[in-house]
Amino acid sequence: MLKVKSTEEVLEIIREAFPEIHSEIETVKLSEAVGRILAEDVSAREDNPPFTRSALDGYAVRAADTFGASESVPAMLTLAGEVLMNQRPTANVEKGKAIYVPTGGCMPDGADAVAMIEITEVLADEVLVMQSVVPDTGVVLQGEDAKIGDVIVSAGQILQPQHIGALAVLGYSEVKVKRKIKCAVIATGDELVPVESSLDDAFASIRDSNTHLMRAQMEAFGCEVVPYGICVDDEVKLGAVVKKAHEECDIVMVSGGSSVGVMDFTKKVFEEAVGAEILMHGIAMKPGKPTILAKANGKAIIGLPGHPVAVFFVMIEMMSSLVNALQGQEDKERPYVEAKIDAKIPSNHGREDFVPIKLEVTDDGIIAKLFPYKSGLIALLSQSDGYIRIPRFAEGVDSGAIVKVYSY
Repeated sequence: MLKVKSTEEVLEIIREAFPEIHSEIETVKLSEAVGRILAEDVSAREDNPPFTRSALDGYAVRAADTFGASESVPAMLTLAGEVLMNQRPTANVEKGKAIYVPTGGCMPDGADAVAMIEITEVLADEVLVMQSVVPDTGVVLQGEDAKIGDVIVSAGQILQPQHIGALAVLGYSEVKVKRKIKCAVIATGDELVPVESSLDDAFASIRDSNTHLMRAQMEAFGCEVVPYGICVDDEVKLGAVVKKAHEECDIVMVSGGSSVGVMDFTKKVFEEAVGAEILMHGIAMKPGKPTILAKANGKAIIGLPGHPVAVFFVMIEMMSSLVNALQGQEDKERPYVEAKIDAKIPSNHGREDFVPIKLEVTDDGIIAKLFPYKSGLIALLSQSDGYIRIPRFAEGVDSGAIVKVYSY
């Protein structure tokens, strides 16, 4: 009989048992840095932009020369030349004059605004400005985006595309990042065969989807994944694989054998092979109840159910928090949309229900449709749009209720 913990209790155990790993620092190319955790603050080594430039096509002017201008009484300025891209201006803007400047072109001295082409008209050597502009209109000042010494991206930040763009414009071709958390994945079961196997030659077998599911999800969490293959249901053999994985990785994940049946000896293997302390065995969630969380030499060891859908939901609920803890990151609520459920969903299991949902946009709003599934049917799960969470002691969800549908 499993002594289950609530999902909230499990997350608290994770936060207390697994502090941030102070891992080595490595330098990577900027092209390989997205999704990595920055190891140190990065500051601007130069102003951006490095010169004051025009934000649009138009005429560099002294704003004061346009005050009071209108279509009926335009400001009449003398055209005094043009600025070419990638070149310094050859003339200054003096009182009563204007110089053409393209988007991104360097602003000539004397000018403090740009009158965009749409409000101007050129007659011979005169520029008619038919609308007044104020200082700094159409102008990007030197250093307006970043000044020398400004911290652009702080240590601990998970680098996203916008950070990569900022680092690139400031001349960083490589950055220092934390080493990725290394995660071992092991699938167990006499019935498992590699994905490339023909089931015609392996009667009563199933292809190993858990290795690939675990790998994909842990890589999405930012881990380096080391697959240790399929292990048969043998305590000695599994113990040897777990011991090797524990020596080489920060997290060890084993799918299958985590329940309490005759062939479910994962918990025993954890204790005997690496001397693991069992922090909990059983989560009050459906699917995913027979999950093991253990610790050995400061490293996390996880026993997951064998059914792929249960593996998937445990990883979403538990493994994301574990990786965040080891990386020193805060947990964030998953994105969700609110929708109206279209059918009554009973739930009285003493476990928090994770229920796949299909979304439909109608004239009456977003409708959440119950998506039928069973723990082993991962192909069906892949067709759903998200999931709802029914609290542990709730009796279900009434038809027409507004629910949060979380994205995967």
